[in-house]
Amino acid sequence: MHLKSAEIEDLPLIATLFLRCWTISYASVLSESARAKFDFESAQELWRTSIETPGDKQTMLVLEGEDVVAVFRIGSDKDEPTQGHLFSLYVDPDFAGRGYGKFALLESMKRNKDAGFTAMTLWVFAENERANSLYLKNGFTATGKSRVTPEWGALEIELIADIS
Repeated sequence: MHLKSAEIEDLPLIATLFLRCWTISYASVLSESARAKFDFESAQELWRTSIETPGDKQTMLVLEGEDVVAVFRIGSDKDEPTQGHLFSLYVDPDFAGRGYGKFALLESMKRNKDAGFTAMTLWVFAENERANSLYLKNGFTATGKSRVTPEWGALEIELIADIS
């Protein structure tokens, strides 16, 4: 297992992984109409901005051999710039349950700490039991904030961890 900074030529791989997660892993979390809002082109566009104009953000790929098994994106929290933030963490459903999510999460925490942050936040769908379990087992707790993004129509909760 190793890491690689995402590059523009990785967009098709990232979009494919993202869509697999969005349609398979979120089947019990989001409605069919919410999951149908992304196709291959829109998924590529979503990630293109992250790679072409990253600002203070990093998009990283987790590889097993030549296979992209996970992707994550980190940077400063837009609501609280003194904190790090995990914007995305997706593990290919075919590789779920093998430690790739934990590896990506711990690496995201390390990278945010190395960037000078002492805390890291993230938003997670409340019904995403697998992700919530991963985060809670690795030191995250609920902040008490929640939201429902209209296009997804599902409750999200904010979590935070001390990474100092």
